[in-house]
Amino acid sequence: MTTSAAAESLDPPLDAARHIRYWQRCFHSVLPHHYTSNDSIRLTLGFFIISALDLLTPSSPTPLVPPEDRTRLRDWVLRLQHPHGGFCGSPHHVLPHALTTKFDPDTKTYVARDPSNANIAATGFALLCLGVLAEGEGSDTFRGVDRVRTLTWLKKLQREDGSFGEVLTDDGRISGGRDMRYCYIAAIIRWALGGAEGDRSLDFNVDALVAHIRRAQTYDGGMSESSMHESHSGYAYCAVAALALLDSADPDPQAIPNRYIHAGIPSIPSLIHFLVNRQFVYVGSDDDNDDDNDASNHPLPDMSPLSMSDAAIQMTGFNGRLNKLPDTCYTWWNSGALSLLGESNLINREPARRFILEKTQHRIGGFAKHPGGPPDVYHAYMGLAALATMAGAEGEPGLRLFDPRLCVSADAAARMAKAREAMLRPAENTDDSNSDGDD
Repeated sequence: MTTSAAAESLDPPLDAARHIRYWQRCFHSVLPHHYTSNDSIRLTLGFFIISALDLLTPSSPTPLVPPEDRTRLRDWVLRLQHPHGGFCGSPHHVLPHALTTKFDPDTKTYVARDPSNANIAATGFALLCLGVLAEGEGSDTFRGVDRVRTLTWLKKLQREDGSFGEVLTDDGRISGGRDMRYCYIAAIIRWALGGAEGDRSLDFNVDALVAHIRRAQTYDGGMSESSMHESHSGYAYCAVAALALLDSADPDPQAIPNRYIHAGIPSIPSLIHFLVNRQFVYVGSDDDNDDDNDASNHPLPDMSPLSMSDAAIQMTGFNGRLNKLPDTCYTWWNSGALSLLGESNLINREPARRFILEKTQHRIGGFAKHPGGPPDVYHAYMGLAALATMAGAEGEPGLRLFDPRLCVSADAAARMAKAREAMLRPAENTDDSNSDGDD
Protein backbone atom coordinates (compact mmCIF):
# COMPACT_ATOMS: atom_id res chain seq x y z
CA MET A 1 0.00 0.00 0.00
CA THR A 2 1.39 3.41 -0.97
CA THR A 3 1.68 6.24 1.52
CA SER A 4 -1.16 8.16 -0.13
CA ALA A 5 -3.38 5.07 -0.16
CA ALA A 6 -2.58 4.38 3.48
CA ALA A 7 -3.44 7.96 4.39
CA GLU A 8 -6.76 7.74 2.58
CA SER A 9 -7.66 4.55 4.47
CA LEU A 10 -7.30 6.29 7.84
CA ASP A 11 -10.23 8.35 9.03
CA PRO A 12 -9.41 11.10 9.69
CA PRO A 13 -5.96 11.41 8.08
CA LEU A 14 -3.23 13.42 9.79
CA ASP A 15 -3.14 16.97 8.38
CA ALA A 16 0.66 17.13 8.39
CA ALA A 17 0.81 20.53 6.66
CA ARG A 18 -1.10 22.11 9.55
CA HIS A 19 1.36 20.70 12.08
CA ILE A 20 4.38 21.74 10.03
CA ARG A 21 3.11 25.33 10.08
CA TYR A 22 2.64 25.15 13.86
CA TRP A 23 6.12 23.80 14.50
CA GLN A 24 7.77 26.20 12.05
CA ARG A 25 6.21 29.10 13.94
CA CYS A 26 7.69 27.66 17.15
CA PHE A 27 11.05 27.21 15.44
CA HIS A 28 11.40 30.55 13.67
CA SER A 29 9.72 32.95 16.09
CA VAL A 30 9.56 33.66 19.81
CA LEU A 31 7.36 31.32 21.84
CA PRO A 32 4.30 32.90 23.54
CA HIS A 33 4.89 34.70 26.82
CA HIS A 34 3.36 31.78 28.73
CA TYR A 35 6.66 29.94 28.27
CA THR A 36 8.73 32.65 29.97
CA SER A 37 8.66 30.88 33.32
CA ASN A 38 10.00 27.77 31.58
CA ASP A 39 13.29 29.34 30.57
CA SER A 40 15.17 26.94 32.85
CA ILE A 41 14.08 24.08 30.54
CA ARG A 42 14.74 25.90 27.27
CA LEU A 43 16.79 22.93 26.04
CA THR A 44 13.81 20.62 26.62
CA LEU A 45 11.48 22.93 24.71
CA GLY A 46 14.05 23.01 21.91
CA PHE A 47 14.05 19.22 21.79
CA PHE A 48 10.29 19.05 21.31
CA ILE A 49 10.45 21.56 18.45
CA ILE A 50 13.33 20.10 16.44
CA SER A 51 12.28 16.50 17.06
CA ALA A 52 8.72 17.27 15.91
CA LEU A 53 10.09 18.78 12.69
CA ASP A 54 12.26 15.69 12.27
CA LEU A 55 9.19 13.46 12.64
CA LEU A 56 7.28 15.50 10.05
CA THR A 57 10.11 15.45 7.49
CA PRO A 58 8.39 12.95 5.12
CA SER A 59 5.60 15.49 4.61
CA SER A 60 7.92 18.24 3.35
CA PRO A 61 9.70 18.46 -0.03
CA THR A 62 12.52 20.46 1.60
CA PRO A 63 14.39 19.96 4.91
CA LEU A 64 12.39 21.39 7.80
CA VAL A 65 15.63 22.04 9.70
CA PRO A 66 18.19 23.21 7.07
CA PRO A 67 21.86 22.13 7.36
CA GLU A 68 23.00 25.60 8.44
CA ASP A 69 20.47 25.59 11.28
CA ARG A 70 21.55 22.11 12.32
CA THR A 71 25.14 23.29 12.69
CA ARG A 72 24.10 26.38 14.61
CA LEU A 73 21.83 24.45 16.95
CA ARG A 74 24.42 21.74 17.54
CA ASP A 75 26.91 24.41 18.63
CA TRP A 76 24.25 25.91 20.91
CA VAL A 77 23.62 22.57 22.60
CA LEU A 78 27.33 21.94 23.16
CA ARG A 79 27.74 25.38 24.74
CA LEU A 80 25.33 24.23 27.44
CA GLN A 81 27.76 21.50 28.53
CA HIS A 82 29.10 21.93 32.05
CA PRO A 83 32.92 21.65 32.28
CA HIS A 84 32.61 19.08 35.07
CA GLY A 85 29.98 16.86 33.45
CA GLY A 86 26.37 17.08 32.41
CA PHE A 87 24.48 19.83 30.60
CA CYS A 88 22.64 22.93 31.75
CA GLY A 89 19.01 23.45 30.82
CA SER A 90 19.32 27.04 29.63
CA PRO A 91 22.01 29.50 28.52
CA HIS A 92 21.17 31.49 31.65
CA HIS A 93 22.60 28.64 33.73
CA VAL A 94 25.94 28.66 31.91
CA LEU A 95 28.40 30.72 33.93
CA PRO A 96 31.87 32.01 33.03
CA HIS A 97 34.66 29.52 33.59
CA ALA A 98 35.93 31.33 36.69
CA LEU A 99 32.55 30.75 38.34
CA THR A 100 32.24 27.08 37.39
CA THR A 101 35.61 25.73 38.55
CA LYS A 102 37.68 25.91 41.70
CA PHE A 103 40.78 24.14 42.99
CA ASP A 104 40.29 21.70 45.85
CA PRO A 105 43.50 21.65 47.96
CA ASP A 106 42.46 18.42 49.69
CA THR A 107 42.17 16.36 46.51
CA LYS A 108 44.51 18.61 44.50
CA THR A 109 42.03 18.63 41.61
CA TYR A 110 39.74 21.15 40.00
CA VAL A 111 36.11 20.66 40.99
CA ALA A 112 32.78 22.26 40.15
CA ARG A 113 31.98 25.53 41.89
CA ASP A 114 28.37 25.46 40.64
CA PRO A 115 27.44 21.76 40.40
CA SER A 116 23.69 22.42 40.63
CA ASN A 117 23.61 24.13 37.22
CA ALA A 118 23.98 20.80 35.39
CA ASN A 119 20.93 18.56 35.72
CA ILE A 120 20.05 15.06 34.61
CA ALA A 121 17.02 16.01 32.48
CA ALA A 122 18.93 18.62 30.47
CA THR A 123 21.74 16.13 29.89
CA GLY A 124 19.39 13.52 28.49
CA PHE A 125 17.64 16.03 26.24
CA ALA A 126 20.99 17.42 25.06
CA LEU A 127 22.07 13.98 23.80
CA LEU A 128 18.68 13.44 22.14
CA CYS A 129 18.91 16.87 20.47
CA LEU A 130 22.34 16.00 19.10
CA GLY A 131 20.90 12.77 17.70
CA VAL A 132 18.04 14.59 16.00
CA LEU A 133 20.36 17.27 14.57
CA ALA A 134 23.04 14.87 13.30
CA GLU A 135 23.55 14.52 9.56
CA GLY A 136 24.59 11.60 7.41
CA GLU A 137 25.04 8.28 9.18
CA GLY A 138 25.56 10.06 12.50
CA SER A 139 29.09 8.98 13.46
CA ASP A 140 29.96 12.49 14.64
CA THR A 141 26.76 12.99 16.65
CA PHE A 142 28.50 13.07 20.05
CA ARG A 143 31.73 14.73 18.96
CA GLY A 144 32.38 17.45 21.53
CA VAL A 145 30.57 15.62 24.35
CA ASP A 146 32.83 14.85 27.28
CA ARG A 147 31.93 11.20 27.74
CA VAL A 148 34.14 10.51 30.74
CA ARG A 149 33.13 13.54 32.77
CA THR A 150 29.45 13.10 31.96
CA LEU A 151 29.36 9.44 32.99
CA THR A 152 31.42 10.19 36.11
CA TRP A 153 28.97 12.95 37.03
CA LEU A 154 26.03 10.62 36.37
CA LYS A 155 27.38 8.03 38.83
CA LYS A 156 27.40 10.68 41.55
CA LEU A 157 23.66 11.24 41.06
CA GLN A 158 22.75 7.67 42.03
CA ARG A 159 21.70 6.99 45.62
CA GLU A 160 22.40 3.82 47.55
CA ASP A 161 18.83 2.63 47.00
CA GLY A 162 19.41 2.72 43.23
CA SER A 163 17.34 5.83 42.49
CA PHE A 164 18.69 8.95 40.78
CA GLY A 165 18.44 12.57 41.80
CA GLU A 166 18.27 15.61 39.54
CA VAL A 167 21.29 17.70 40.56
CA LEU A 168 24.29 17.77 42.88
CA THR A 169 24.30 20.51 45.51
CA ASP A 170 27.31 22.65 46.38
CA ASP A 171 28.29 20.28 49.19
CA GLY A 172 27.98 17.19 46.98
CA ARG A 173 24.57 15.99 48.15
CA ILE A 174 22.05 14.52 45.71
CA SER A 175 19.00 16.73 45.31
CA GLY A 176 15.66 15.91 43.69
CA GLY A 177 13.03 13.25 44.33
CA ARG A 178 13.33 9.54 43.72
CA ASP A 179 11.60 10.06 40.43
CA MET A 180 11.19 7.33 37.80
CA ARG A 181 11.76 9.96 35.13
CA TYR A 182 15.32 10.48 36.37
CA CYS A 183 15.88 6.72 36.21
CA TYR A 184 14.77 6.72 32.57
CA ILE A 185 17.01 9.63 31.65
CA ALA A 186 19.95 8.03 33.44
CA ALA A 187 19.41 4.94 31.25
CA ILE A 188 19.35 7.15 28.12
CA ILE A 189 22.67 8.77 29.07
CA ARG A 190 24.27 5.41 29.91
CA TRP A 191 23.14 3.86 26.63
CA ALA A 192 24.11 6.84 24.46
CA LEU A 193 27.60 7.23 25.96
CA GLY A 194 28.40 3.55 26.42
CA GLY A 195 28.58 3.46 30.20
CA ALA A 196 28.47 -0.33 30.20
CA GLU A 197 31.47 -0.73 27.91
CA GLY A 198 35.09 -1.49 28.68
CA ASP A 199 36.05 -2.14 32.29
CA ARG A 200 32.73 -0.58 33.37
CA SER A 201 34.53 1.82 35.71
CA LEU A 202 32.25 4.59 34.41
CA ASP A 203 29.07 2.55 34.88
CA PHE A 204 26.55 3.14 37.64
CA ASN A 205 25.04 0.38 39.80
CA VAL A 206 22.64 -1.27 37.36
CA ASP A 207 21.42 -3.94 39.78
CA ALA A 208 20.49 -1.27 42.34
CA LEU A 209 18.55 0.68 39.69
CA VAL A 210 16.66 -2.45 38.62
CA ALA A 211 15.80 -3.19 42.24
CA HIS A 212 14.54 0.38 42.73
CA ILE A 213 12.29 0.05 39.68
CA ARG A 214 11.06 -3.35 40.84
CA ARG A 215 9.94 -1.90 44.19
CA ALA A 216 7.78 0.67 42.38
CA GLN A 217 5.13 -1.74 41.08
CA THR A 218 1.90 -1.23 43.01
CA TYR A 219 -1.01 -3.44 44.06
CA ASP A 220 -2.99 -2.58 40.90
CA GLY A 221 -0.17 -3.57 38.56
CA GLY A 222 0.94 -0.05 37.66
CA MET A 223 4.27 1.61 38.36
CA SER A 224 4.74 4.57 40.68
CA GLU A 225 7.29 7.34 41.13
CA SER A 226 8.99 5.14 43.71
CA SER A 227 8.03 2.55 46.31
CA MET A 228 4.69 3.10 48.11
CA HIS A 229 3.49 5.87 45.80
CA GLU A 230 0.45 6.03 43.49
CA SER A 231 0.56 4.15 40.18
CA HIS A 232 0.81 6.29 37.06
CA SER A 233 1.18 5.35 33.40
CA GLY A 234 3.80 8.05 32.80
CA TYR A 235 6.01 6.46 35.45
CA ALA A 236 5.17 3.04 34.00
CA TYR A 237 6.54 4.11 30.63
CA CYS A 238 9.69 5.53 32.22
CA ALA A 239 10.26 2.31 34.15
CA VAL A 240 9.76 0.06 31.12
CA ALA A 241 11.84 2.29 28.81
CA ALA A 242 14.68 2.47 31.35
CA LEU A 243 14.76 -1.33 31.58
CA ALA A 244 14.57 -1.65 27.78
CA LEU A 245 17.58 0.65 27.42
CA LEU A 246 19.49 -1.38 30.02
CA ASP A 247 18.77 -4.44 27.88
CA SER A 248 19.88 -2.61 24.71
CA ALA A 249 23.18 -1.66 26.34
CA ASP A 250 23.82 -5.09 27.87
CA PRO A 251 27.41 -6.05 26.89
CA ASP A 252 26.84 -9.74 27.63
CA PRO A 253 26.20 -11.52 24.28
CA GLN A 254 24.91 -14.56 26.18
CA ALA A 255 22.35 -12.57 28.17
CA ILE A 256 18.73 -13.69 28.18
CA PRO A 257 16.66 -11.36 25.95
CA ASN A 258 14.85 -8.65 27.90
CA ARG A 259 16.39 -9.89 31.13
CA TYR A 260 16.22 -6.48 32.79
CA ILE A 261 12.56 -6.01 31.87
CA HIS A 262 11.78 -9.34 33.47
CA ALA A 263 13.97 -8.59 36.49
CA GLY A 264 12.60 -5.09 37.03
CA ILE A 265 8.85 -5.77 36.73
CA PRO A 266 7.53 -8.33 39.24
CA SER A 267 4.32 -8.96 37.28
CA ILE A 268 4.35 -7.99 33.62
CA PRO A 269 0.77 -9.27 33.02
CA SER A 270 -0.48 -7.03 35.86
CA LEU A 271 1.30 -4.02 34.36
CA ILE A 272 -0.17 -4.74 30.93
CA HIS A 273 -3.63 -5.00 32.51
CA PHE A 274 -3.13 -1.62 34.20
CA LEU A 275 -2.00 0.06 30.96
CA VAL A 276 -4.77 -1.39 28.79
CA ASN A 277 -7.38 -0.22 31.27
CA ARG A 278 -6.26 3.37 30.88
CA GLN A 279 -8.12 3.46 27.54
CA PHE A 280 -11.82 4.21 27.81
CA VAL A 281 -14.71 5.49 25.75
CA TYR A 282 -14.84 9.26 25.31
CA VAL A 283 -18.40 10.49 25.73
CA GLY A 284 -17.94 14.25 25.49
CA SER A 285 -20.41 16.64 23.94
CA ASP A 286 -19.94 18.21 20.53
CA ASP A 287 -19.02 21.48 22.22
CA ASP A 288 -15.63 20.78 23.78
CA ASN A 289 -15.37 24.30 25.15
CA ASP A 290 -18.17 23.59 27.60
CA ASP A 291 -16.66 23.54 31.09
CA ASP A 292 -19.53 21.36 32.36
CA ASN A 293 -18.66 18.31 30.26
CA ASP A 294 -15.66 17.21 32.36
CA ALA A 295 -17.64 14.93 34.66
CA SER A 296 -18.92 12.84 31.75
CA ASN A 297 -15.37 11.92 30.74
CA HIS A 298 -14.35 10.25 33.98
CA PRO A 299 -14.40 6.47 33.54
CA LEU A 300 -17.82 5.37 34.77
CA PRO A 301 -17.98 3.03 37.78
CA ASP A 302 -19.62 0.24 35.78
CA MET A 303 -17.90 -0.26 32.43
CA SER A 304 -18.54 -4.00 32.21
CA PRO A 305 -21.10 -3.65 29.38
CA LEU A 306 -18.51 -1.86 27.21
CA SER A 307 -16.27 -3.68 24.77
CA MET A 308 -13.39 -2.29 22.75
CA SER A 309 -14.66 -4.39 19.84
CA ASP A 310 -18.09 -2.75 19.98
CA ALA A 311 -18.83 -1.17 16.62
CA ALA A 312 -20.55 1.73 18.38
CA ILE A 313 -17.28 2.91 19.94
CA GLN A 314 -16.15 5.90 17.93
CA MET A 315 -13.57 7.53 20.16
CA THR A 316 -11.36 6.48 23.07
CA GLY A 317 -9.04 8.49 25.26
CA PHE A 318 -6.34 7.50 27.71
CA ASN A 319 -5.71 8.68 31.22
CA GLY A 320 -2.69 8.19 33.47
CA ARG A 321 -4.43 7.27 36.71
CA LEU A 322 -7.79 6.01 37.89
CA ASN A 323 -10.70 8.46 37.63
CA LYS A 324 -8.80 11.06 35.59
CA LEU A 325 -9.74 12.81 32.35
CA PRO A 326 -8.43 11.70 28.96
CA ASP A 327 -5.25 13.53 28.00
CA THR A 328 -3.29 13.63 24.74
CA CYS A 329 0.04 12.80 26.34
CA TYR A 330 -1.31 9.66 28.00
CA THR A 331 -2.09 8.17 24.63
CA TRP A 332 1.69 8.27 24.19
CA TRP A 333 2.72 7.14 27.69
CA ASN A 334 0.43 4.11 27.55
CA SER A 335 1.01 3.14 23.93
CA GLY A 336 4.77 3.63 24.34
CA ALA A 337 4.93 1.32 27.35
CA LEU A 338 2.76 -1.32 25.69
CA SER A 339 4.89 -1.14 22.55
CA LEU A 340 8.06 -1.83 24.53
CA LEU A 341 6.33 -4.75 26.22
CA GLY A 342 5.39 -6.17 22.82
CA GLU A 343 1.66 -5.62 23.34
CA SER A 344 0.80 -2.84 20.88
CA ASN A 345 -2.01 -4.99 19.49
CA LEU A 346 -3.99 -4.43 22.70
CA ILE A 347 -4.58 -0.78 21.78
CA ASN A 348 -7.62 0.02 19.67
CA ARG A 349 -5.82 2.36 17.30
CA GLU A 350 -8.65 3.80 15.22
CA PRO A 351 -10.79 5.29 18.02
CA ALA A 352 -7.61 6.43 19.82
CA ARG A 353 -6.47 8.27 16.67
CA ARG A 354 -9.91 9.79 16.31
CA PHE A 355 -9.81 11.23 19.84
CA ILE A 356 -6.46 12.93 19.20
CA LEU A 357 -7.24 14.17 15.70
CA GLU A 358 -10.84 15.25 16.26
CA LYS A 359 -10.80 16.39 19.87
CA THR A 360 -7.35 17.64 20.94
CA GLN A 361 -5.85 18.63 17.58
CA HIS A 362 -6.00 22.42 17.29
CA ARG A 363 -7.09 24.37 14.24
CA ILE A 364 -3.69 26.15 14.09
CA GLY A 365 -1.80 22.87 14.45
CA GLY A 366 -0.39 21.07 17.43
CA PHE A 367 -2.35 19.26 20.11
CA ALA A 368 -3.88 20.41 23.38
CA LYS A 369 -3.86 18.60 26.70
CA HIS A 370 -7.65 18.27 26.79
CA PRO A 371 -10.38 18.83 24.17
CA GLY A 372 -11.03 22.52 23.61
CA GLY A 373 -7.69 23.68 25.03
CA PRO A 374 -4.81 25.55 23.35
CA PRO A 375 -1.85 23.64 21.90
CA ASP A 376 1.48 23.55 23.70
CA VAL A 377 4.82 22.14 22.55
CA TYR A 378 4.78 19.27 25.06
CA HIS A 379 1.36 17.87 24.17
CA ALA A 380 1.86 18.75 20.50
CA TYR A 381 4.93 16.53 20.43
CA MET A 382 3.37 13.73 22.45
CA GLY A 383 0.42 13.67 20.08
CA LEU A 384 2.73 13.02 17.13
CA ALA A 385 4.65 10.45 19.19
CA ALA A 386 1.40 8.64 20.00
CA LEU A 387 0.28 8.54 16.37
CA ALA A 388 3.67 7.22 15.22
CA THR A 389 3.89 4.65 18.02
CA MET A 390 0.40 3.24 17.55
CA ALA A 391 1.13 2.83 13.82
CA GLY A 392 4.15 0.62 14.57
CA ALA A 393 6.13 -0.71 11.62
CA GLU A 394 3.29 0.22 9.28
CA GLY A 395 3.98 3.88 9.96
CA GLU A 396 1.65 6.85 10.31
CA PRO A 397 1.40 8.51 6.86
CA GLY A 398 3.28 11.80 6.96
CA LEU A 399 5.52 10.84 9.90
CA ARG A 400 8.81 9.01 10.23
CA LEU A 401 8.89 5.64 11.96
CA PHE A 402 9.33 6.00 15.71
CA ASP A 403 11.64 4.53 18.36
CA PRO A 404 9.60 4.22 21.58
CA ARG A 405 12.70 3.61 23.74
CA LEU A 406 14.11 7.08 23.11
CA CYS A 407 10.92 8.91 22.07
CA VAL A 408 12.53 10.08 18.82
CA SER A 409 12.30 9.04 15.18
CA ALA A 410 13.83 5.70 14.25
CA ASP A 411 16.27 7.61 12.03
CA ALA A 412 17.48 9.76 14.92
CA ALA A 413 17.84 6.67 17.12
CA ALA A 414 19.89 4.96 14.41
CA ARG A 415 22.22 7.97 14.19
CA MET A 416 22.68 7.88 17.96
CA ALA A 417 23.48 4.16 17.80
CA LYS A 418 26.07 4.85 15.09
CA ALA A 419 27.58 7.65 17.17
CA ARG A 420 27.72 5.34 20.16
CA GLU A 421 29.71 2.81 18.14
CA ALA A 422 32.06 5.49 16.84
CA MET A 423 32.64 6.98 20.29
CA LEU A 424 33.64 3.59 21.69
CA ARG A 425 36.20 2.77 19.00
CA PRO A 426 39.69 2.95 20.59
CA ALA A 427 41.10 4.79 17.60
CA GLU A 428 38.68 7.66 18.14
CA ASN A 429 39.20 8.02 21.89
CA THR A 430 42.25 10.23 21.51
CA ASP A 431 40.58 13.57 20.87
CA ASP A 432 39.49 16.12 23.44
CA SER A 433 35.83 15.08 23.21
CA ASN A 434 36.65 12.14 25.47
CA SER A 435 39.26 13.85 27.60
CA ASP A 436 39.30 13.20 31.32
CA GLY A 437 41.94 15.78 32.17
CA ASP A 438 41.45 18.83 34.35
CA ASP A 439 40.65 22.23 32.89
